[in-house]
Formats: sequence, structure tokens, C-alpha cells
Amino acid sequence: SRTHVRLVLKPRARPLHAFRTRVELVSALRDIVKIQQTAVEERGILHRDCSVNNAMIEDDGNGTNGLLIDWEFAGTLPFMSRSLLWQLSEAVGDPATSARSWKVKVATSSLTKPPPLILHHYHDDLESLFYVLVCICIEFRGP
Repeated sequence: SRTHVRLVLKPRARPLHAFRTRVELVSALRDIVKIQQTAVEERGILHRDCSVNNAMIEDDGNGTNGLLIDWEFAGTLPFMSRSLLWQLSEAVGDPATSARSWKVKVATSSLTKPPPLILHHYHDDLESLFYVLVCICIEFRGP
């Protein structure tokens, strides 16, 4: 049998802010919410970096779909949820404040507890997607 190789010269995805119609934008946002929900419910995976650079519209030949790329743990500050920003500020804020907030002296020794984990939830990704929409509405003119 012969192996066929296809060279794709035209990208199939474009940034979310390059939407062609408002219906396409809302539809892509809906798709991205569904993707996030499915990833959490079926695989227990959070995207953790929903931003204007990672939210895309895919042209699949039969129409368009919302798409999320770059599924690694990161975080783009302007799009992070308030809860995550607060947790980060507690963990890396002013050394005196941080020491009081997550280092607890044990009465009989000088041991300290480690800093708390940053807890990231599904609603944090949804809030990030909301900020992506706000950014698009403010910074881009539309179709």
C-alpha cells in the first residue's frame, strides 16, 4: 500500500478575535466551554491557560468550531481568575505578609508548614474565558 502525505499550506485555525460574525464568536465561545466541561468531567483535566492567544476558531471544511490550544499548566496573568490571582499574591507577595499567612510555627518546635497548593478549578477557566471575551470586545473592532 502507498502512504499519502498531505502538506497543509493554509492553517485550519485562526485566533478567536478574528471571528467573521458575532454568531461565529458566540458559537466558538460555546464550543470552548463545552471542551472545558468535557475535559474536566471525562478526563479530570483543566486547561489552566485560557487566554486570547489560546482560544481559536477552527475551520474544518464543514463550518467552524471553537478550539483551545496549549494544554500545559501555565497561566496568562491578564486572563487569570480573581481567585487564582489572590492565591498567587498570598503565596509570593510581601515576604512578611506571606510568612504570616502560610508559615505556622509549631508550639514545641521551629518546624514550618509548607505553602499551600494553588487550587485551580473549572470555574477559574470559565472566568478566564469571560476575560477573553471582554478583551476581544474592548481591543478588536469585530468582523
